[in-house]
Amino acid sequence: MTLIRKSGLTMALLAPLALMACADTTEIVLPDADVVTDPGDTCGAAAYQQYVGQKSPAISLPAGTVVRDYRTGDPVTMDMAPARINFEYDRSGTLVKVTCG
Repeated sequence: MTLIRKSGLTMALLAPLALMACADTTEIVLPDADVVTDPGDTCGAAAYQQYVGQKSPAISLPAGTVVRDYRTGDPVTMDMAPARINFEYDRSGTLVKVTCG
């Protein structure tokens, strides 16, 4: 192969990578939810922070929401599900934390 063919082949292989680097980032939109502005809030947990500190709050969630609720110290799986909302309660039933994962 000549030098021109090698550099042309290299350019052809690297062009898609250069285009991907210039692509706009997208925002995550949850069903029946507002646009998520915090990239770490993949499940919409920010919308439920108002319930932290309340004892056994009645929280309504959109249909199809993946949820895990547990008490502090309970064994939980270590699988990461970014769309899952975790509600952590203390032993008295007070909501202490709302997170994604």
